[in-house]
Amino acid sequence: MTVCVNTTKLICFLLLLTSQSYGYASSLLGNTAPKKVSITTTLIARLIKDTIDDSPQPFSGSVILLENGKPLLKLQKGKEITQGSSFVIASLSKQITATLILQAVDAGQLDLKGSLNSYLFDEAAPNQPKQHNSIESSSIEKTHFDPKRYNETITIHHLLSHTSGVDKLGQPNKFEPGSQFQYSNFGYSLLGQLLEQVNQQSFAQQIVQFSQNNKLDELYAEVGSIDSIRRKVTSLAVGLNESDVLTATDLVIDEALLPAGGLIASTKAFASFQHKLHSGKFISPKSYGLMTQSHSKIKFLWPDMSYGYGLRINKEDGILEYSHTGYLSGYLSMSLHYPEYNVDLVMLENISLNLNDLSRVFELHTQIRQAIRHNLSLNKR
Repeated sequence: MTVCVNTTKLICFLLLLTSQSYGYASSLLGNTAPKKVSITTTLIARLIKDTIDDSPQPFSGSVILLENGKPLLKLQKGKEITQGSSFVIASLSKQITATLILQAVDAGQLDLKGSLNSYLFDEAAPNQPKQHNSIESSSIEKTHFDPKRYNETITIHHLLSHTSGVDKLGQPNKFEPGSQFQYSNFGYSLLGQLLEQVNQQSFAQQIVQFSQNNKLDELYAEVGSIDSIRRKVTSLAVGLNESDVLTATDLVIDEALLPAGGLIASTKAFASFQHKLHSGKFISPKSYGLMTQSHSKIKFLWPDMSYGYGLRINKEDGILEYSHTGYLSGYLSMSLHYPEYNVDLVMLENISLNLNDLSRVFELHTQIRQAIRHNLSLNKR
């Protein structure tokens, strides 16, 4: 094969487009590839592998690429990393939390226009729906500040879309809810609290139930230090921080972190979740439409991004993409979904790169994303 540096590798593979067979994915997975596997996605699988292999950055983790829910690529690299390895998925957790919230909306337990305070603080009999305030009809004095409550105009929609401006209890709101976008892990922690209120069950228990009901066997919700969690989830890869040398993370996962960034999964489990989510298995068409609708334009390392509910959205060059990335001490993550092609990518890592250079942290993610998008755009022509 022609040897190419990362910046020109994509061009080299495109020049080889007509010479590649449909069978490459089978060599990656060690079995017979489905006949419906396209040359484009086969090349994408090959390009992902070579991009990771040739990267100057330290990589330790697991990658899976699906087309129509079927794996084209399963790649693991790093000490003690196997197909069964699991990772803290960081902010990919928000997709799962948003899904559980929308399931509660579909069941009539929550209203997206309902106020945060009414669900958290207003009394109701056990297992009975709370009488929530719809912000549109609320007569609450919006300018009054109560240190024992959050801003009265914050709705579930605001929390899901990172437009709430919520601050810690006892602090005034950062801005008028709905007026701007500000990414908020705390907002998703509050969504976890809402789920606990309406379901009368801990968020961790709800994840266990969700996992069992949907055959997501390698999805976990555990609290404690990484060492203590590994005694229960033995497949969990030890997270490493990049400094002068790689050092083990001292990350501690608590109940507040779980819905915002503390869930644990294998690439297989999260890819299965993602495929089922976008196949209509979890939420109603109405809720899915709201989840994948652009609610705010956002600034990110990748251009032309907007945010839905737990998802980033991009429509650059006519290619619709739903994505998210994640970063925690010891762990990196990325998920991509292309609905027009039914292609999914999940990338979970147990090395968190130095945050002194944010573009470098996500450089490999960016290269892989660009390769996928470029190949899909060629297929579109």
